[in-house]
Amino acid sequence: MRWMLRHTRLAPVLGVALLTAVVVAGVAIATPGSGVTAETYRGDVQGQLKLFTRFEPGVSARIKTKGAFEIVTQKIVAAPGATFGWHYHPGENVNVVAQGTLSLYHAKNCTAEINYAAGSGFTTSPDEVHLARNEGTDTLIIYATYLVPKQTPALPLRIDQPSPGPECPL
Repeated sequence: MRWMLRHTRLAPVLGVALLTAVVVAGVAIATPGSGVTAETYRGDVQGQLKLFTRFEPGVSARIKTKGAFEIVTQKIVAAPGATFGWHYHPGENVNVVAQGTLSLYHAKNCTAEINYAAGSGFTTSPDEVHLARNEGTDTLIIYATYLVPKQTPALPLRIDQPSPGPECPL
């Protein structure tokens, strides 16, 4: 009986210790950003979003949703030397570089840098783990627009990931 009481009291302590170890390990392998701030604006899509436009021969745009969605826009400011950390997004997103140059790395070929200067646009998809950095001397400003499922609480717009390898930048 004494043995059972002693172990019954020990179980919550072991549970807390295990949970703490998991959280610490998760934080240790994640690569959070630094030097980056964001203003976020969210808007619900009422009903189905169904857009299709033909502009000229060979140029068209199509967006079609089903279910509850949000359109989320962020103004992201990154100081010189800032890193966004390795991450991915829960939905499709479209980005416009307003000022500076963004350096983008994809996990599959993490040493190949793609630069996007002011006036450039690019996309990232939910299955793309990537790292963005401001390797320039000017402040970087980008506008990111996400199309994500509506849920409560709201989805985080970035999900931290570990570095894909020791040769990859941070």
